[in-house]
Amino acid sequence: MSDISFEFNVPVFAGAPEAGSDEPQHRDTPCYDQLDWSTTRETIEIAATLGFDAAWAPDHLLLGRNRAEFECWTLLSAMAGFTDEIDIGSLVLCNDYRNPALVAKMAATLDVISDGRLQLGLGAGWHEHEYNAYDWEYRDGFDRLMRLDESIRLIKRLWSAGSAGACFDGEYYQIEDAPCAPAPVQDPHPPILVGGQGEQVTLKLVAKHADIWNTDVFNGDVPTLKRKIDVIESHCETVGRDPDAIEYSWDGHVICTRDDATLDRLLELMTPIQFEESYQDRAPIETEADAREYFIMGTPEECADAIERRIDVGVTKFQCWFLDIPDTSGMELFADEVMGEVS
Repeated sequence: MSDISFEFNVPVFAGAPEAGSDEPQHRDTPCYDQLDWSTTRETIEIAATLGFDAAWAPDHLLLGRNRAEFECWTLLSAMAGFTDEIDIGSLVLCNDYRNPALVAKMAATLDVISDGRLQLGLGAGWHEHEYNAYDWEYRDGFDRLMRLDESIRLIKRLWSAGSAGACFDGEYYQIEDAPCAPAPVQDPHPPILVGGQGEQVTLKLVAKHADIWNTDVFNGDVPTLKRKIDVIESHCETVGRDPDAIEYSWDGHVICTRDDATLDRLLELMTPIQFEESYQDRAPIETEADAREYFIMGTPEECADAIERRIDVGVTKFQCWFLDIPDTSGMELFADEVMGEVS
């Protein structure tokens, strides 16, 4: 694998506008009309054939059109069975949806059966509506982050314990003589990706625990990436960790085309984007110029330039939502004419 990796975000929900509307149900999959397993599976298989390094599934339950969505961990397990070389990962697993001791065991098993292809993405959780729908307790943000911090420490301890068993007596989670056998096959363990943006707490947690930091689709502009990476590196100095131990990822929207009509059609679907409450300090994405700040878009040459600018500030992983999916022509053009130019 090259120093730069290109990775595929799996369409686990359909996001196309409903009849009579021009507003996508979800902007990660604005052309996907109806969730269909054969279609989703085919995009994963094509991504693997094209040479993408990893395929990532988000961990939500009701975001898509008609509230239809594939569950993350079940999907990853299936992907381990029908792919051979591409890594598989969660982007990101909500800490509150599953007991972390069970997650450690699930992840170890999936790492074994995938022959060491798992990347475990974790996050504190944010989607309050989902919590309420499925009867999970929605705590304040700091509490969710402290639970995530404890979960990662527990998971690592279980992975290292193997059949000997591990004990953990935390404020939120406790285990007693809990084995994790068979252990993960990756040494020292599957990479842990942590997603989140908060500079005081979340990014310090990244500095303490993560192998990979994941931005989100609306923090992927170059100035924001540079600031966040600088903050992580400052936290690394505070906690005594080498910042080179952490990879930085860009997670965002990609439009790769030489056809102006296709570009215009996808931009019309995607804009304007009015940020949610947590992003109210940011201007909406209204114009093509705005979109170019956040997306990787345009001709292959323009996409390569946008990637190079992010590499210059430290990004090495590109987790791509191809906006024309289930049409795979954009992904194919990207693989043919972009990936080889910058890797």
